[in-house]
Amino acid sequence: MADGIYIATAGAVAQSAALDVTANNIANASTAAYQGARVSFSEALTRARSPDMAMVGGATGTVDDTAGVITQTGNPLDIALDGPGYLAVDTAQGVRYTRAGALGRGIDGQLVTADGNTVRNQGGGAITIASDATVISFTGDGTVLADGEEIGRLELVRFAPAAMSREGATLLAARGKPIDAPPPAITQGALEGSNVNVVRGVVDLVRISRTYESLMRVIQGYSEIQSRAARDIGGPK
Repeated sequence: MADGIYIATAGAVAQSAALDVTANNIANASTAAYQGARVSFSEALTRARSPDMAMVGGATGTVDDTAGVITQTGNPLDIALDGPGYLAVDTAQGVRYTRAGALGRGIDGQLVTADGNTVRNQGGGAITIASDATVISFTGDGTVLADGEEIGRLELVRFAPAAMSREGATLLAARGKPIDAPPPAITQGALEGSNVNVVRGVVDLVRISRTYESLMRVIQGYSEIQSRAARDIGGPK
């Protein structure tokens, strides 16, 4: 009996984690370059049945590196990454990675993201645009030109999806080293959209919610059976 309650509880915790991840995906469906998360129920259930079951509630899921739709914006400082991979940026927490390519000039002339993180030059350091530069362009390999003169090259890298963990909507941290594979190409004057399919997300949300409710009813049923058994055993002889 106790095993049944434990298994149902573990399943409910796993479904709760999946519910959180799916709801977060839907909430960021319009966030540029947002990569949705995917939760494997079997993996979540395995974690839920472990001694640290409470950790499942904070699960973020594996990052889905499927590309979003690229839309032309006409802004020369907007870039979209065509193909798997990320743009490296410097943050207060260290080097992080993103596909959000709405770039701009910082107050010191450095190339920065919309969040104010410094875009990394290949090998480290910043890319600084002179104050009098008028035409900024990017080549497919990430070379940055100011009035036709090369001023740096974007640090573009690829990691295995399982190596990435989310830090906010579009910023990711990576475990280990980049994989040896071609980096993404750069498309100037465009931005990548979110890869979240809202219709699929809503369907998943309904399905997960119903599964969670079913498991809660199972837990309640087991609890009632145990209560009746305790009364019967402990009652008058």
